[in-house]
Amino acid sequence: MKECLKLISERRSITFFDPTRDVPDEIIKEILEISSTAPSGYNIQPWEVIVVKDKEKKKQLKDICYGQQKVEDASANIVFIANTRAGFEHVDKVLDSWIDLGYIPAENRDALRERILEGWKDKEKAKRKAIRDTAFFCMTVMITARAYGLETHAMEGFDEDKLKEFLNIDREKIVPVVLAIGYKHPQKHLLPRAYRFKFEEFGEII
Repeated sequence: MKECLKLISERRSITFFDPTRDVPDEIIKEILEISSTAPSGYNIQPWEVIVVKDKEKKKQLKDICYGQQKVEDASANIVFIANTRAGFEHVDKVLDSWIDLGYIPAENRDALRERILEGWKDKEKAKRKAIRDTAFFCMTVMITARAYGLETHAMEGFDEDKLKEFLNIDREKIVPVVLAIGYKHPQKHLLPRAYRFKFEEFGEII
């Protein structure tokens, strides 16, 4: 438990990465696959990622991210994509798995399929579902990365239209976050963590 709490409490948004150290592709894949155990409604998993590692592509991505140097210095940048059509595209694979594993009897499949898809027919509901679950996934990636000795920085500062054009992302999909990932620069030090609200300032127990 202590190790888990340490990974969570020591996670920081790193702005200075070591540009000389590379994270192997296999490690990034491991982190993403482990993190895909993040929760999602009906296990639809409405997320996709594009990992930008190529040096020239990172330079292009830096421009799209308004010149943030960490984009170029980080070993990679993970572009998280919320698929607003995932309910329709993933439901059959999910239900087939549930039947194979004994979660549901085969005769319940059609009724459950309709119930799941009902929540994805409304575009605003689908958008909320896709973004929410993709955010769960991204947060899990950040914690898992710490277990591998890596640092991250989640970015909202980017031109989404240009990013979609650059990476050929479908217009109906949403990019809620770009995550820089790599090793902290060894000669630079973090300032103390900025103020965090106490429970009494953001919550209540009733």
